[in-house]
Amino acid sequence: MNVLVTREADKSQKFAELLSQAGHTPFILPMIECVPVDAEIGGYYDFGIFTSLNAVKYFEKYKNSVRFGKIAAVGSATKAAMEKAGYRVDLMPEEFSAVGLVKLFQDFDLTGKTFLMAGAETRAGDFHEWLKANQCSAEVVTIYRTEAVERTKEEVDAYLAKNAIDVVTFASPSAVRAFFAVTDTDKTIVVIGRTTAAAVANFNKKCLTPKEFTLEAMTDIINTL
Repeated sequence: MNVLVTREADKSQKFAELLSQAGHTPFILPMIECVPVDAEIGGYYDFGIFTSLNAVKYFEKYKNSVRFGKIAAVGSATKAAMEKAGYRVDLMPEEFSAVGLVKLFQDFDLTGKTFLMAGAETRAGDFHEWLKANQCSAEVVTIYRTEAVERTKEEVDAYLAKNAIDVVTFASPSAVRAFFAVTDTDKTIVVIGRTTAAAVANFNKKCLTPKEFTLEAMTDIINTL
């Protein structure tokens, strides 16, 4: 299978390697890029919630000004990045999503607890609302934002045709929106995550989504096509 990878350039290599190892041919065409956003963060929080590799990457500059009682990482890759950066990860939901976070914390006594969620401009909205409903102090801070890479319909269509793309993949809602803002596709779409699948549905498209929200699981689905 010829597989289009639309992730940010610096995050595409691992997925490309997994695809190659499985006998597929990856073609990397980043549709989004991330840029840092300055924020004021400091003090102590009972819980720190990290939901992506980029959240870990862009939080580094605030590392020495914040303390956490416990840290939760969404996803095995995020957990590994946190540990590599020197953090101890205490919690990880079974499902790598906002729903998974709710399930993770639903048996905790969270009254009066403080949470920090530092990451992209939009993330874990359902979990944030759930925390507020449970009388928690939940601070959501933007430390990076995603922007669409400037591409034309002619450029993207030519790339798809030249490389005889069979499968188009998305790892975030931002990549979905950036892609369909410039072109369309009738190819098989494989995505990771509930919010990414919902973004595809907004364009009246169907997609395949693994139950486990990992790149390995995405590769497994492509293996069945």
